[in-house]
Amino acid sequence: MTKLAKGALVKLNNKTCFTTTQGGGLRFPLTNYRDDENGIVSIGRPMTREETDGWYDSEDSKGMTDAGETKLPPLCTYWDMQRGRHYQVLRARCRAQLGYGKPRSGMALVLCTHTGQQGYVKRELLEVV
Repeated sequence: MTKLAKGALVKLNNKTCFTTTQGGGLRFPLTNYRDDENGIVSIGRPMTREETDGWYDSEDSKGMTDAGETKLPPLCTYWDMQRGRHYQVLRARCRAQLGYGKPRSGMALVLCTHTGQQGYVKRELLEVV
């Protein structure tokens, strides 16, 4: 069995990502049944400076929250990894800051070979091709 390392090609591990009805090993889906049926897992990446500036210029940033506080910009955005696609590992072991909480450990930074997008995903959800 090949180890997860920088430069390796990986794909989503059916056993750890999807339910038994979809050919996986989980009793319940990771997030929701729609994603499970479509064979996708959402992964995050930090927002770029341009995306944050665009948020400040949009109507979403105006006003106050329900608690009466000023709105904070999102720190990350998400995109979907698809079952059957191959991804290249850019960093095999890392921590990712994907919000205002603690950094998440046990992550890998992957590059989609189809779209060129990068994102952080838990290492346990990946298998080496």
